[in-house]
Amino acid sequence: MPAEGGSEVTGGRPGTDGPRTLGIVGAGQLARMMVEAASALGIRTAVLAAGGDDAAAPVAGEVLVGEATDGRSLRSLAALSDVVTFDHEQVDLRLLDDLEREGVQLRPAVETLRVAVDKGEMRERLAAAGLPVPRYEVLGVAGDRGRGPDELAAAIAAFAAQGRWPVVAKAARGGYDGKGVWVLDGEEDARALCEDAVRAGTPLLVETHVDIDLELAVVIARGRDGTSVSWPPVETAQVDGVCREVRYPGRLHPDLADRATDLGREVAAVVGLTGVLAVELFASSGRLLVNEIAARPHNSAHWTIEGAATSQFENHVRAVLGLPLGDTSPVAAHVASVNVFGSTSAGGGDPSAGMSQALAVRGAHVHLYGKQPRPGRKLGHVTVCGDDPADVRARAWAAARALGTPVPFPIEAVVP
Repeated sequence: MPAEGGSEVTGGRPGTDGPRTLGIVGAGQLARMMVEAASALGIRTAVLAAGGDDAAAPVAGEVLVGEATDGRSLRSLAALSDVVTFDHEQVDLRLLDDLEREGVQLRPAVETLRVAVDKGEMRERLAAAGLPVPRYEVLGVAGDRGRGPDELAAAIAAFAAQGRWPVVAKAARGGYDGKGVWVLDGEEDARALCEDAVRAGTPLLVETHVDIDLELAVVIARGRDGTSVSWPPVETAQVDGVCREVRYPGRLHPDLADRATDLGREVAAVVGLTGVLAVELFASSGRLLVNEIAARPHNSAHWTIEGAATSQFENHVRAVLGLPLGDTSPVAAHVASVNVFGSTSAGGGDPSAGMSQALAVRGAHVHLYGKQPRPGRKLGHVTVCGDDPADVRARAWAAARALGTPVPFPIEAVVP
């Protein structure tokens, strides 16, 4: 594999001449948008897809079908690629350790992935660095630290006794989009969860239930040489742990935004990032707390495709390949980006049926991911840029609704 470093896009696949090839583990919508960004730069792509109908499969240069946790499939992808990156965290770190020792250029590196993949590891690394996180305890599961459901439930109750109920329990691995997060109101809830967790072998941690004033996210791109750029923080609106809309700048006071940016850069340095990192934050009583991180492009920065000089996807490609990072300045005073979900109708509704109506909305940029619709599935997003925050938000929602996405809350509910 090519040695790390440098900013040229020459060299091609190992032992060949020509453009470099970026391998992507996973072929979902994030991989699809990475492929689109790489294509504009003349960079080849290969994806490791779970199936031929994955979102990135129709647009990637080469498609390998296999599991992200299968060593043979990973090695096949690495053989095609100069650098391998990721569109999800459902990976086997032991296999990736082996690949890294064999010289495969993984970006981000395994040490970074270790923090992003395991929420317990993330909490402990950030807390050790003095960064603000909710009060927490890593619990483990039976067979891990020898704890059965009784002992785990007792540990959760003892944790709650130091503060108050409710508390939040999380799966340390495997959770995403609200899955693997439980709000526990008392010992009965804790006992039921721990019985399920032990049966499934789910590692757990428990955290205080934070009184949230608002949720926000900051996204950082960091190159191989340690240089970094960041997009301005955005306000996010979550429903059941799933992001429904993103607004720049939303209700973020400039001082809060500056503190969020500084905190995001600190997190990126602590985890040794190369590529793009999203840091999801809680604002609570004037404090910022790190909620989650993702060492890959992230839903909270899809708006950058139209709303910034360089998108998160292009800068991720640039960063992992050692290219100079692009300008992250917004191109409009206000941006609203709304996720498109499958409707509650039978089959989830096909959003493309509403494409003409959505595109008739002034300034609406529609991205559909080519995924089979079903109720509640994330199928795309819509972004609108402009000068008036209420106007861009209303237009983004109008286009998203035309594509069939249900409105999960009164739109004015998150408007000051």
